Amino acid sequence: MGKKRRDGYWRSYHLAHTLELDSIIKEIVELVKDDEPPTQVKNRGRKPIHSWSKLVCICLLLVILGLTFRDMQSMVPKLSLPWSSEPYPDHVTIWKAYHRIPQDYLDDMLGRVADRCIQASGWRHGLLASDSSGVETNRYEEVVRPDRRKRGFEVTRRLLYLKYHIIAILDHLIILKVKITTYRCADSPILRSMLKSFKALPGCIFNADRGYDGELNYQRLYELLIHPNIKQRLVQKEPKGKGRKRLRYRSKASKEFNKDLYRYRGMIEAIFGGEESDEHNLRTRFSIKEHQEKWGVMLAIGWNLKVMNRLQCMKQLGIEVTPLIHN
Repeated sequence: MGKKRRDGYWRSYHLAHTLELDSIIKEIVELVKDDEPPTQVKNRGRKPIHSWSKLVCICLLLVILGLTFRDMQSMVPKLSLPWSSEPYPDHVTIWKAYHRIPQDYLDDMLGRVADRCIQASGWRHGLLASDSSGVETNRYEEVVRPDRRKRGFEVTRRLLYLKYHIIAILDHLIILKVKITTYRCADSPILRSMLKSFKALPGCIFNADRGYDGELNYQRLYELLIHPNIKQRLVQKEPKGKGRKRLRYRSKASKEFNKDLYRYRGMIEAIFGGEESDEHNLRTRFSIKEHQEKWGVMLAIGWNLKVMNRLQCMKQLGIEVTPLIHN
């Protein structure tokens, strides 16, 4: 028998689903108005007829709702955005606005949304985790494969995939960091790059699988006052001597590894599963690397807004939001 759902789960689920779109639109407008996105000022040409803030909100909703630029053009009149006095933009205007949004601005917005979710949940410390998932694109690449019939090799085409890396709070599935890379990038070095600008979270436990087993990862997590609970690979012991590399932080984490807490690592898969498209996989239409990175951060912002809506609905129904582990 599986674990029973908490009391009031379906009531909060249906209420959150009913209010989700209106809540996301409201929060996005507030986020953009609280911190106006920077843009290049043009002194030449005719004056713009579309507010820059409005276009940024539309681009965020474009990714969160999983629409194309043409579909978004038809969807804008139905969203009741607070710029009713302005005309509705066409798909080319929306595409140009997406291209102009700064990456740093989106990264900062993801941090602000994550802080709002943490404040709404009352979370102080608990379980963190990192993982990655494949993202399907509409591009192909040529690969060389062995041909058994001809006893040689053949060149075939296959879909090109990306990797969607995240760091999240498992207690409430709040995304803290996100990064988009090619499928050839290993998980361990990408985690190190995401942890460079990560803030210290004393008392938290960081779960991850064997793909993140690296001495520098352990060192950085200990510097952030986070306990690394990472599954380690089986490494053949080298003979003692001057040439042996000492893995001090890895050895410390190995002694402190907790199997019971590691079981919660699989909960991060709920984020990837919740963002699956009709093709049963994460999918993006953007082919330029810069646009793919923006898509990944916008997708994470949308997920956190859905989490915040769910937390607010649970509070409205009087349901207590509890962490996974109690100290």
